[in-house]
Amino acid sequence: MQYLDTEEFIGYVTLLSMDEVEKPLWLEFPDERICVVDKGFTWLQQFPLGTKHTVTTIFDTQGKIVEWYIDICKQHGVTEMGIPWYDDLYLDVTTFPSGHIHVLDAEELDEALQQGVISSTDHELAWREAQRIMQEVQQGTFRLLQLGEKHRELLLRQI
Repeated sequence: MQYLDTEEFIGYVTLLSMDEVEKPLWLEFPDERICVVDKGFTWLQQFPLGTKHTVTTIFDTQGKIVEWYIDICKQHGVTEMGIPWYDDLYLDVTTFPSGHIHVLDAEELDEALQQGVISSTDHELAWREAQRIMQEVQQGTFRLLQLGEKHRELLLRQI
């Protein structure tokens, strides 16, 4: 993990390396089937300061991006022990190098509202943030997608 303060990005980045896995994890979507966990995969997590989201970029064994997984959250930060955390708002946006974009867990978000786990303000915040991110991804202006490879290489050099 490292804190970055650059012109492009301010916040924490972490890198998880999967040295051993019991079995690969594949995700099925209507338009593609994607492996997101396997031996040799790495997950880069970006926690951009002052935002309502975090981004996990999933790299395969060749270092190629297979997915970007964007968690919508109320807030995020780092514990006193230096461990990143986020207050998840259930809704997620996932996108792939193919350009496909999916919204995940809308039912969980609605259920959390109905059960009083989150407020209507948080529900609206989650949808506004997800819609803004999807628009930026479609327009090619969601900068974290372009920074994933650079941040991964930076952390790999420190291992």
